[in-house]
Amino acid sequence: MTDCGERSRTLAWLQEHHSVSACYVTMSNSSEAPPCASPPHLVAWSSLVSRSIAAWDNLATKNFARSMLEECHSLDDFLVQGGKPLMLWFFQQRSAFMSQKRMKKWSREELDDYVLLPALPGFVTRLDCFFVSHFWRTQDHPDPDGEYLRLHQAELESQTWSYIWVDWTCMPQSLRSLPEEAYFHRCLRTMSGIIRNCGFIYFYPPFEPRLWILYEITEYVLTCSGGIGMTSDIEPFLQHIDEMLETSVQATLAKHSYRCSYDRDRQYLTSWLELLVLLKRLHFSIDAIRKIMDHMTWFHVRQTQYYPGAELNRFEGTLVVDGKMHTFTPFPRWVSAKIPYLVSVNKNH
Repeated sequence: MTDCGERSRTLAWLQEHHSVSACYVTMSNSSEAPPCASPPHLVAWSSLVSRSIAAWDNLATKNFARSMLEECHSLDDFLVQGGKPLMLWFFQQRSAFMSQKRMKKWSREELDDYVLLPALPGFVTRLDCFFVSHFWRTQDHPDPDGEYLRLHQAELESQTWSYIWVDWTCMPQSLRSLPEEAYFHRCLRTMSGIIRNCGFIYFYPPFEPRLWILYEITEYVLTCSGGIGMTSDIEPFLQHIDEMLETSVQATLAKHSYRCSYDRDRQYLTSWLELLVLLKRLHFSIDAIRKIMDHMTWFHVRQTQYYPGAELNRFEGTLVVDGKMHTFTPFPRWVSAKIPYLVSVNKNH
């Protein structure tokens, strides 16, 4: 027979590891189970799922995304998948972004602030979504006094939009649980897809050679039609994109002393920038560049990939166009399918 103390420990373990509510464990002499509400964290997750599905409207791919999301019975169920088979991104709702005094750190206690948008065509669009490119002002918080948040809020107040993506707010931050870690790495590896499909908003302090910022701007400029507005805070970066196209990525990074806190990030971003610049130099259309970079984002294939008139091998650093070989810095190989080389915590330091 199990005594009351042991039964309490068993119940505590069940609640912690299996999201079991206390109401489902009853004494043997109970005639019926007492009424009980779901635990708050499950209520918040269920609400997020329902709110997200409702936000997707009637897109053709909705049913696949819906069934995949509904199979996740808790936040950790969702996070531990690491975006497989379908990546869904946390986007902060407009009301939450506009009402905050400081950029909120991602928290499982703040799920009411979000919707989940699938990484499928038609879900993340410039009409509804913004990507925020920003510096990190301190290691502990990107904008501790809310100065740049207020600039963004003022700029966005009169515009029509619904959702916004800020790395600090929309990706799990340290210290992370194992499910959060899996999701975080998947976010880093697929962030280029957000940049290519969202509106792009920024307010930068006086120029500092931050490699993540240069990458984000380059990704947007070279994969999106219509260009980007010239302001004094972005002008140096746009000039350096021109320099990369005229000379080389590595020469430009060295000349202006671009820095990145993690060598592994630098290697990855250098390879990505070199491929973007190479495709632009070879006069690939924006549509063709987007298709190639989409494939690079979503399919980590080790073999040569074939496109109309081109053969690409990211890990050998080769691009063959009409029989002529061009080279770029090979992409780093992932350590495993779960944890990639790219392991930044605060990407813009």
